[in-house]
Amino acid sequence: MSAVSIQRIWGAALTLWGVAILLVARQFPRLADHHPGPALFPAVVGSGFVITGILLVLLKPQDAAWKPITLEWHRGLIALGLCLLLPWVAFMAGFMIPLAIVVAVVAWLAGLSWWKALIAGSLTGVVIFYLFTNLLRVPL
Repeated sequence: MSAVSIQRIWGAALTLWGVAILLVARQFPRLADHHPGPALFPAVVGSGFVITGILLVLLKPQDAAWKPITLEWHRGLIALGLCLLLPWVAFMAGFMIPLAIVVAVVAWLAGLSWWKALIAGSLTGVVIFYLFTNLLRVPL
């Protein structure tokens, strides 16, 4: 398979996943006085998936830089397991620290050096937590 077809397949998959998230988020309860409710975060995530997927479908990759890679399925399974485990851990331990750990581990599994992964995880956890709790007033 060429880089273009793989990119378009992933783009279509991400777009469909984002649309599914948006459809589920629409069923969440609404709050009075136009305050964002529990659907806000899934809607932001779903919109990000849709935008990223559409860009992957429409943009052409740089074929010269593309080389076949060997897939390491265990990394994907670990990342998926952490993402599925996050809601239960966050329920018991709060949101910010488990999110930071999951983002750091996923970034490290994706090939980022351990110290850059720690920085990315820490910044992501803090920014998302304070963005939603202080700016948008949505409890996490």
